[in-house]
Amino acid sequence: MKKRLLVTTLLCMGILAGSLAGCGNAGSDNADNAKISSEETAKTASDSGSGTEAEADLVNKEGFPIVNEEITLRVFGQQGSVQQPWDTMAMWKKYQEMTGIKLDFTNVLSAEGYDEKKSLMWASDDYDDVFVRAFLSNSEIVKYGSMGILIPLEDMLEEYAPNMSRHIKENPAILSRITAPDGHIYALPALIDLTAARDEKFWINTKWLDQVGCDVPKSIEDLEAVLRAFKGVDFNGNGTNDEVPMSASDAQTLIRRFAGVWGHQWQFDTWLEVENDTVSTYLTDDSFKEELMWLHDMYAEGLIDEEIFTQEYAKYISKASGQLLGLFFNQADDAFDSTDYIGIAPFTGVADKQYVQSAPIARDNGVFAISCDCKYPEAALRWIDYFYSDEGSILLRYGVEGENMYFDEDGLPRYNDGILDSPDGSGTEIGKFTIWPGGGAPQLVNEVNCEAIASANTLAAQVALDPCVPENIYSAPLFTDEVNDRVTVLWTDLESYMKTQTALFIRGEASFDEWDTYVQTLKDIGIDEWVSIYQEAYDKLK
Repeated sequence: MKKRLLVTTLLCMGILAGSLAGCGNAGSDNADNAKISSEETAKTASDSGSGTEAEADLVNKEGFPIVNEEITLRVFGQQGSVQQPWDTMAMWKKYQEMTGIKLDFTNVLSAEGYDEKKSLMWASDDYDDVFVRAFLSNSEIVKYGSMGILIPLEDMLEEYAPNMSRHIKENPAILSRITAPDGHIYALPALIDLTAARDEKFWINTKWLDQVGCDVPKSIEDLEAVLRAFKGVDFNGNGTNDEVPMSASDAQTLIRRFAGVWGHQWQFDTWLEVENDTVSTYLTDDSFKEELMWLHDMYAEGLIDEEIFTQEYAKYISKASGQLLGLFFNQADDAFDSTDYIGIAPFTGVADKQYVQSAPIARDNGVFAISCDCKYPEAALRWIDYFYSDEGSILLRYGVEGENMYFDEDGLPRYNDGILDSPDGSGTEIGKFTIWPGGGAPQLVNEVNCEAIASANTLAAQVALDPCVPENIYSAPLFTDEVNDRVTVLWTDLESYMKTQTALFIRGEASFDEWDTYVQTLKDIGIDEWVSIYQEAYDKLK
């Protein structure tokens, strides 16, 4: 164990003895003064010279069991609504046998009233060893990390979390999701390495293409021709002419999809991009104006679903499942029959490079953390890191071989019969033996373990998008409460004005002669300050 982390634990548990019950008095009126900051504990631990021999003798750095003597970790987390009690799950029973680490699930709580119970936990001064699927918010991570309740993990990652370390080295943008403003890593995320689970496909109806004699469109000019050919054709033969050449769930989604066609990325989960270490927004660029002008022209011709400004998502999906859309966007084909659809690439012709809006690999931050009350932080970190490996991810997502799953002739994991086709729903069935249904789990999702969430057609549709996925995809940063409040205020006003004005431009209710006014209004609201906040957060990552 790293010296500073051993002493961090000891300090959290003992330095305030007599006045504090646990590693800090979070519920007292003097909580901020009572807590030892992570920076102070790190320095004190570094200077203390305490040894690590006992911990080193206990924890095996490779293989199983993880510990040479049985230990118990108390777990705080949320049992999902489709999940069985965790102590009955096959994956946990098997993993306890493998690791030599027993798990106390007393404080794995139901979803009902969970947030209130979690708030009471923070104020209790008695923390479980580890937080697993505890839905720690960014605010909680920053606050309770800086107060010393959640311990820093970064110095232990290389030695005790080799799988997570490997993922970070392969994709450094993961750090934007997990690094707190003070530079520490207090919690780990889920890793969605499967790109097909992170972006929306461009689905086009090949049956319609055949009927109108058009090839799959590749350029923006090709697309215009195809949409015009689709217009007004009664493809379903029901006489209603309710087919729509192109649609999206809402107007903003449509604008985002075509922003990639116009060469713009989607970084920090918003209208930003990074080039040469400079963060910028294209909401005020002339290229964005050109995109909106094109969308206006398509809308004026009746080639875009006129309901994109008002429709509920359920209605959009009903159109897709009813085979009423020529071109539309959706992450997977779970909501419609994709037999007559293929996934295509963003259209060329208006920018040198096309991009697809893709979510970052690091998702659901706060799926795992270690408290300052944990006596075995290295063992706890090794314990969770297994789930970020290929083998461990199969245990977490598929359960136990023989009981819940098997390996096919190609060595790929498969659920046993009756799971994916369960009348109660696959999520409910899988939730009997693993914790991933419902999200928020410390998991790795990749092409090997995605049977339940990505069909063959969805994976094939992703191939067309792969060349357009940005090399680095940055997550929304962790901000201090003060900065987060300012970002929220700025973006609330910026987004409200931008959404209103872009809708007016597309519908023709505002003239593009007013573009300069639109740009100036965004500047007056504070778009430059908004960008600068993300620039500062990005600079801290370098």
